[in-house]
Amino acid sequence: MPNGINFEEYAGVRNLVIAPMTIASDGTETYGTVQPLSGVQAISGEVNESSETHYYDDMAAIVVDSEGEDTYTLTVSIPSKETRALIEGLTYDPATGALIGSKKKKGYFALGFIGGKLNGHDEYNWIYKGKFNGGAKTHNTLTDGVEATNMEYTFTSIHSGTKFTKGGNAKYLSVDDDGTCDLSSFFDSVTTPDTLTPVTPDPDAEG
Repeated sequence: MPNGINFEEYAGVRNLVIAPMTIASDGTETYGTVQPLSGVQAISGEVNESSETHYYDDMAAIVVDSEGEDTYTLTVSIPSKETRALIEGLTYDPATGALIGSKKKKGYFALGFIGGKLNGHDEYNWIYKGKFNGGAKTHNTLTDGVEATNMEYTFTSIHSGTKFTKGGNAKYLSVDDDGTCDLSSFFDSVTTPDTLTPVTPDPDAEG
């Protein structure tokens, strides 16, 4: 067995949050207030990338890589009607608490969550720019068993228009809570590669 390999697996997920993105006329991207989306049961991600081989002089000479969107499938508890209106691009009437199926006007969001690991170190994540699709629901008749249903959304992520000093036009940030970074305010606002703060070792601490 090779030396230095850490065997890790994911187990657990929580703290699913969103932050609406506003894009100015000059392309500047800013985020609004971070807020909970709903309870989360599962998050699965899929990366869309491909490679194409080009041939010259009767042999494979160049491999051209292409990268598309990332797709996250979210299985969640039923969001509030106000949250559904926000992510689905619908209308919410605060006076009546009604969700109105108006013509959809969807915006971009950042998506954050914590993924647990069996090694005890949680993984803190921000996905910087994407849109929601889905939200189908099922209502079943009551039976003598427990057959409650939840909801599923797809979050399609692309590179941010913002070019960060670290990482350029990034899609996401993922960091473990292993003491390397200060994660106390990670979800207070959208943490970027440039605002992520390393923990400075205490020179007076015992070794």
